Amino acid sequence: MPALLDTAIRKLQADEDHWAFTQTTKTFDRDGKAKEGMTVERYNPSLPVAEQWSLLQWQGHEPTAGELRTWKKRKDREQKRRGEKTLGEIMDLARARLMAQSDGEAVFEVPLLPGASQRLPEDKFVVQVTVDPVRETLQGFNLKTLAPIRALGVAKIERIEIEARFRLIDERYAPQPEHILAYGAGKLLFFRVGGGAEITWSDFKRVKPYNERFEVRIGEMKAFGF
Repeated sequence: MPALLDTAIRKLQADEDHWAFTQTTKTFDRDGKAKEGMTVERYNPSLPVAEQWSLLQWQGHEPTAGELRTWKKRKDREQKRRGEKTLGEIMDLARARLMAQSDGEAVFEVPLLPGASQRLPEDKFVVQVTVDPVRETLQGFNLKTLAPIRALGVAKIERIEIEARFRLIDERYAPQPEHILAYGAGKLLFFRVGGGAEITWSDFKRVKPYNERFEVRIGEMKAFGF
């Protein structure tokens, strides 16, 4: 792996699960129009796993008891999927190559590991990672399709793109993800389908991970946990 990229990723890994934050999610249809109100959640890794996420707002309003149950079931499903490999685990960093560099940024193109993920086939996706060469920290990344993908036998996904940027919260620590924009488009039978989502993080607070209270780290560190 290029030394600069290796250093930047290690800094992000070392700082994982040390920040509480507020997460705001907006969704859009394929024409870019908002589908519903914003959903606002709070994440705090210093709490027990079952209590780390809390719902503050559901699609633009205070959640009802039924909506809170729906959200809780969704979060439980997400927790069960945590065994799936993250983007950081399936990137083939040994084959990363420098695409461009200036005083302010270095851009690396990183392929995916062959056979590492059914969710993201290596021949269909590529990642570009941007690094600050002075601070040796991540600035952002972009995941995009190289070719159309068949899904469920009848859907053709023509394009998927995920763009993330990082922000420095504290000079002593690695920058954290601040904004992600995801978009997808394709065909389902004879119909055009698509949509997108924008996720932002704010109100960061430095905390001690719950697992570290017992001086034990449970599981592997997962950079690019998307």
